[in-house]
Amino acid sequence: MQMKKITLLLLVFVLLFNTVKAQLDERYEETSSEESVAPAGAVSVLKLKKSYILGDGITLKSSIGRINLTQSLQTSFLLNTPNSNLTKMSAAFDINRARLSFAANLFDKRFNIYGRLNFPANYQSATTGIRSFNTVLQEAFVEYKPNITHAINFGLRADYIDSRETRIEGENLGFINRSAVSGAFDAIFDFGLRYKGNYKLGGKHLLKPYLSITTGDSRSALQKNYGGFKYGIRLDYLPFDKFSKGGEGYMDDLAREQKPKLVIGFIYSYNNGISSAIGTNGGRYLYRDSSEKILLPDYSKAGADFLFKYKGFYAMGSYFLTTVKVPDGVTERFSLTQDKYIKYASSLTSSQIQDSIKSKLNIGNGFSIQGGYTFPSNWSVACRYASLNENGISNNFADYNKSYTLVFTKYLSGNNLKIQTEFGFDEFKSSLKTATQKGNYYSQIMVTVQL
Repeated sequence: MQMKKITLLLLVFVLLFNTVKAQLDERYEETSSEESVAPAGAVSVLKLKKSYILGDGITLKSSIGRINLTQSLQTSFLLNTPNSNLTKMSAAFDINRARLSFAANLFDKRFNIYGRLNFPANYQSATTGIRSFNTVLQEAFVEYKPNITHAINFGLRADYIDSRETRIEGENLGFINRSAVSGAFDAIFDFGLRYKGNYKLGGKHLLKPYLSITTGDSRSALQKNYGGFKYGIRLDYLPFDKFSKGGEGYMDDLAREQKPKLVIGFIYSYNNGISSAIGTNGGRYLYRDSSEKILLPDYSKAGADFLFKYKGFYAMGSYFLTTVKVPDGVTERFSLTQDKYIKYASSLTSSQIQDSIKSKLNIGNGFSIQGGYTFPSNWSVACRYASLNENGISNNFADYNKSYTLVFTKYLSGNNLKIQTEFGFDEFKSSLKTATQKGNYYSQIMVTVQL
């Protein structure tokens, strides 16, 4: 009976996949007198101009500069169940991303302006009092490039000091979602000042340093930054020169590197006064001493990651470790439900209060490894394993402490038009397992279009 249900589940996805593919093929068979200079194997859907290919967007030019607008949409369908016999199955349709991005340079090509909106994201923040913010605005920053070696940017954007997965845009992922390790430790967006460089060390060796000083409170800091600043550094080393066709910015080896390409990165960040679990929702947890001065714990993150590509094959992995230091003298905490500070019981020791504070933060380590192969037919297959380990007094971020994922992707026009089918199992940690429930079984399909 179980095999029949699994077979039925697979059949549903095969039918969905073939239906979508057939509908897309009909669009490509339309005749047109327009010329196209798209690369071999790519698909041109919108005929805005003779040279248009998917992902180009719309560019407005003038004598003083240019503005480029791009749009992307990712829609998905999910089936999942907590039971190994596939009972109690649930389904959901979702819009993962619906983005509008722009990039512009005006008057001087050394100055650039970037912005991005993600319309499905609308979030009521559980922060102090009635304060709230939304996450529609993802990026808004200016960048100055005096030459090809240096760049400085200021504003809101995805940070350099998270995992390599977050360095890759969601539309360019080889999987439908990022790994559990990314979800546990990556704050992603933050407001601040950043530097990135690109240095040749001799031969084909490259070193790319990244430095950042940010709020550490993510987008909520646009209203108020409760702690100090977050300081971060990333060092990327490329021993075999840069990747072809921007290959460092997407997962699968669509460029089919003819020579091995590798980047190894080392990351460290120090958040001086964190007020949420990983720095994504500043103001979520606040503490004071007896003189009503705000005291917040300091949060450190260290890690390493890599990306390797060669002749259609790619591998990527990351490891992260986080630690926390809680200041002495905390006597009260802010209660969201009562909208006021409440004193800790006098019977609690300083150590017990510190443990209570640590229990709100993601403290521990995580590891992920993944790899895949892209066939000349632009089909790809990839698998991923991720593992999370909580510190004994940490926030419960690893109820699912092991994840196994298998994905199949058909690239119709690179990452600008693709269909992905994914199957996975998120395993419960031992204390949560039962005779019938070992974790979460799921399968999903997603279509990505970038115009």
